[in-house]
Amino acid sequence: MPLTARMICARLVRETPRFLVGEIVRPRGMRTFHLRENGLCVAIRHRSADAAALAEVFYHRWYDAPADVAHAIGSPRSILDLGANIGLFGVLAVSRWPDAQVVGYEPDPDNATVCRRTIALNTLGDRWNVVPAAAGARDGEVRFAAGLGASSHVLADGEQATSGSIVVAKRDVMATIAASDLVKIDIEGGEWEILADPRFAQAPPRVLVMEYHPEGCPTNDPRAAAERALGEAGLLTAPIWHGDGGVGMLWAWRS
Repeated sequence: MPLTARMICARLVRETPRFLVGEIVRPRGMRTFHLRENGLCVAIRHRSADAAALAEVFYHRWYDAPADVAHAIGSPRSILDLGANIGLFGVLAVSRWPDAQVVGYEPDPDNATVCRRTIALNTLGDRWNVVPAAAGARDGEVRFAAGLGASSHVLADGEQATSGSIVVAKRDVMATIAASDLVKIDIEGGEWEILADPRFAQAPPRVLVMEYHPEGCPTNDPRAAAERALGEAGLLTAPIWHGDGGVGMLWAWRS
């Protein structure tokens, strides 16, 4: 990121000078900081895109719901975070909805370690846990491109495995989706398997916030494909943003 963007990220935490120095020097390992917004502690790796993820949640405010969606969310008791990454959405969720239980799925071992560190720093293990597995519509094992931060992903059919590729567990999360009040999905193309499963249309969650991707999309228009699948499940949709490369985010909720 440009220096100005790193400065913006640094202002999101109380230890602004230390954060900014870390972004410039880029030391190895994790560093911990307290969010200005809620005082909770987060673990950040400066040699990664973690700062960008911090900005997505607490500066760009992508997960701040519009009024209709916020009304549908209400006071959720169960939140499912598919693609938990380092836990920044989870931090937002546990602070915004204090009665909610949060379950995250994160197959990248490095990301999951950072996420668990954040949970431990805030002594939130009774409300929040992370499952070290990929989320999908069937149980099994998959090849996974690990070590790429937020871009870690399940290898698509025909995609060349790299030296960082590993085998990870995959879990059928369809029943958990149906039982959750709020579901966040950001799994780098894995969303299409979930949306295509008949069980999703039969029992969608009350509210869903999702990042969609061109990888694995059944058509050449990911936004239209996502909106169509969610509409067929009886959900209303509202865009958050849409990029030129076919990546975007949206809200979906029961009317």
